[in-house]
This record gives sequence, C-alpha cells and structure tokens, in this order.
Amino acid sequence: FAEWAWEEPERAAELARVYNERFNAIVLRSYDDAKLSLPGLALSFKPMQHQVAAVARIIHEPAVRLFHEVGAGKTAEMVLGAMELRRLGLATKPCAVVPNHMLEQFSREWLQLYPQAKILAASKDDLDADSRRLFVAKCATGDWDAVIMTRSAFERISMSPEAQAKYLRREVEQIEALVAESRKKGVRLTTKRLEKMKIRAQESLKRKLDTVKDPGIRFEHLGIDYLFVDEAHAYKNLRTASNIPGMAVDGSQRASDLHMKLEHLREKHGRIGTLATATPLANSMGEAYTMQRYLRPDLLAAAGIAGFDQWAATFGETTTMIEVSPEGSGMRMQTRFARFRNVPELLLQWRVSADIKTGEDLKLPTPPLAARASDGARAPEVVVIQPSAELEAFVKDLGARAEAVRSRQVDADVDNMLRISSDGRAAGLDLRLTGQTTSEPQKIEVAAGRISEIYEKHKDKRFQTQNGEPHPVPGALQLVFCDLGTPKDDRWNVYDTLRDELISRGVPRDAVRFVHEASNDREKGELFAACRDGRVAVLIGSTERMGVGTNVQRRAVA
Repeated sequence: FAEWAWEEPERAAELARVYNERFNAIVLRSYDDAKLSLPGLALSFKPMQHQVAAVARIIHEPAVRLFHEVGAGKTAEMVLGAMELRRLGLATKPCAVVPNHMLEQFSREWLQLYPQAKILAASKDDLDADSRRLFVAKCATGDWDAVIMTRSAFERISMSPEAQAKYLRREVEQIEALVAESRKKGVRLTTKRLEKMKIRAQESLKRKLDTVKDPGIRFEHLGIDYLFVDEAHAYKNLRTASNIPGMAVDGSQRASDLHMKLEHLREKHGRIGTLATATPLANSMGEAYTMQRYLRPDLLAAAGIAGFDQWAATFGETTTMIEVSPEGSGMRMQTRFARFRNVPELLLQWRVSADIKTGEDLKLPTPPLAARASDGARAPEVVVIQPSAELEAFVKDLGARAEAVRSRQVDADVDNMLRISSDGRAAGLDLRLTGQTTSEPQKIEVAAGRISEIYEKHKDKRFQTQNGEPHPVPGALQLVFCDLGTPKDDRWNVYDTLRDELISRGVPRDAVRFVHEASNDREKGELFAACRDGRVAVLIGSTERMGVGTNVQRRAVA
C-alpha cells in the first residue's frame, strides 16, 4: 500500500498536503527567554532560567508536562506555577497531588518558597470516616492558595455517580467500536480479548453505580480548578483498548480516577493541569499516547486520531524479534509495537505541552560514581551469583508450567503466565519466597557479605556537620533497595533475613532499619534524621517507599 500510495503524482501531492495539514502545521512556542517577577517568592531562592521557562509555560498553556531530569527542581516549578496562576486569577484553587510519603516535605518546601502562602494539606488519615466531611468543608469554604493531597487522599474523593457513569459509558463505547472492527477483520483472539475488556469495564461501571452515595464527598464540591500531579508516571496504566498484540491495557483505578477528573476540569475550565515526572516513558511506547491523552486530546482529535490504534498506525510500527520467553526457559519469536516512525511530527504534538529537560541540557551537578574494586572504572558493579541446582530445577518446572498454559491444558484460575513470571522473579531473588530451600548461598547471603564489608570499612569515618565541624557520631550509610519479600505479618521475608545476616556479621541491630517501619510523615522524618546523623548504617526499602524524596545522602557511600 505504501508503494501504491505514492506512485501517482496527483495522489501523492494530495496525501502530502493532508499529512502536512494534520501533523506538520504546528509552530512551537519557546519560553526559554521568559522573564517573570514572581512577587511573594522568598528572597533566599533564585530560580534557574529553565524553572522560569517552566513557570511561563504553566501560565500560558492549558496543560503542561514537566519532563525534567531528577534534581532539576520540579517541586519548585510546580509551587511557583501554582502561586502565579493564583496571583493572576487563572486558577482560584490549585491542587497538588503528591506521593503519600512526600506530603510533609512538599508542604515544607512550599512554605520555604512562599512563607506567606496559605495552604491546606491532606493525608489519607484526614479522609477517614467523619474527617472527610470536615476536610471537604474546609477545602470548599476556605480561601486557600493551594490544596496539597497525597495520592491516597486524592483517590478517596470521588466524582459524582453521574459523572463516573458518563465517563465509563464513554470508555465502554470505545471498546465496543474496536470489537466491531475486530469482528469485521475476523481476528478471533483479539475480539475475544476485547470482549473480556468490555465486560470488565461494564462491571466497573456497575460497581460504581451500586456504591453507597455520600452526597457530602464529591470532587466537584471542592472548588479545585487546576491539578499539579507529581511523579505522574505512577498514572501510566490508563485503560487503552487496542487490537495490537501486547498494547491493550485494562487500566488501574488510580489512572482512571485522574483521567476522569482531568476530563471534568477540561469541560468546565479548559485549563486543567500539570503532570511532572523524570520518567515519562517507563516501559511501554503506548505511554507516549497515554500522556497526550491525559493533557492534549484536542491535538489528537485535530489530527483525526480517535484511538490508540490510529495513533500507532501513524507514529509506530511493529517488529518481529527473538526474545526470552516469560518463564525464562527458552527463546521465542514475538511481534511487538516497538519502533517509532514519523518522529519529527510526533515530537511537534508532544512538545506543545511537554517541557523536556535532560541532565545534559541542564548540566546538573551530580556526584561521580565510586570506582569499582575490580578494575577501578567508575561504573555500576554487577555481582553475578551462580544458580543453585534447586533453582535450575525450579526454572525448568516454570517452562513446563508455561507450556501447559500456552496449550490450554490448565485453567487460568489455576495457573497463568502472570503467576509463572511472578514465581520466577521471586525464585530469582530467593527460593524461600516460593516455599523451597537450598543449601547453596543465595543473593541475601552474598549481599550481606558485601554490605558488612563496606560497613567495617566506613564505621569509623567522620563526617562534617553543616557548620563544617566534625560530627560526634562516626559511620556511613548504605541504601539497600529490595522490591520483593518486604516485611509483612509473621511470614518469612527477605528484609528480616537480611538484617539477621548482617547482625551475624557484626553490624549492630539498631543500625539496620527498614523504611517500612515509618508509618507516617513524622516517623519517616525521624528515621531520615537518624540516617543523616549516623545512627543508621543500613537503610533497607522498596522503590515505591524509598525511591523518591529520600534525602539522606549526607553520609551515603553505597
């Protein structure tokens, strides 16, 4: 078809004209030389030029995506943007939605930048039981410069049942259109998958309408007219109906809730919000479409793109490659949506709302990586641990299970590919997570050996206080990330076992802490203070709990 389309000169000219009108007729506006006075900002803070440009974009655009490298100052950009929108009358009550553990830090930094700001902060606990009505009343009736909420608190304040039903019906209609198209093409497997997605969407609609209605708790009643969403990649799983293998997404409640509220603001105000993240594309090309759909669906509609498959047909192509099977037992051929095309035109649409700044652009000061012990190179070190015989046998069994699932010898409720890949991940960390054992060393023992060696090397090291004097407490800090086997109930877990291994190697028990021990902002603040003043030598946590807002780098050595 591609060859035929361009064979006839008249047809080629017409196609080029239509394509350019739809995808090539955007002239990007530059904010790089913007100048703002920013009344009310603390005199101790001088924003960098890229931060001023980001604030100017927030003022002038209906929707903005701040895709800046870690350390670029996105928090300050959002705070400055919110205060300027409020000062100029472009928003009457902006709201910032932050990760649960960032509420105290975000609120503190806001008041450091604008000491006179009047802000209302809400955690998940503020929206429990009767507290919800009190918060909604305070939010709706108060003249706040901004409202700051945790993700959990934001999700607890729902839209009205009518608004939810309208949104979900629209979602179901989109899936029905794809089902009809799939039936025309006669693609049985795709049709079946889309039918299941449609049923799940309908069940979601029914559940929403059957829930107990609390007339006093509605997002529409808060008076919020602009949203700032920090770490926006957490909302990447927006329901996406697609005929392309591997690209259909059932969607998370969190993402659907945000999309619904943004759609409400778009209908009512036009100007809707700012999404901020350093990782706009985490692990799927479809996330580029999702980000556009959140903030500038009008640009997609103007280009005649009504759904993901049309977007993919314009800006992407599928490739067939050999890859490792999910269970890790061998190789397979797999066709995936894996390559962008028409990239200049895609970037034109993308950059209308996206403010993109990489570390290379900003030349941010970052500490150098430590030299590797093996060869002195400044690069991350990979420690390879040979699998035990028991692990190899377990992986072989995963292959047999996967083959049974693929040949439909087992019901999906009994075993499925998600369960198999999850078991594989768990076994790869430690066989005890799957209820099995081995006499050979596993990752926990090897890691404990490395961590204890570094502890012994640095336990007498003296760090300076902020005044430049030697700190009375010696010792360095190590951060250990582990996303599986987190401490739960009384079951065996990786965290307690790692601590026991470290204690047996001479690390004091009180010096090994879990980030999960801190259940609220006050406890987290106390834990981080202990890390900064030398009372904690090893802090263990997951990416979710410790990956953002963990400012304990003063003594960190590994």
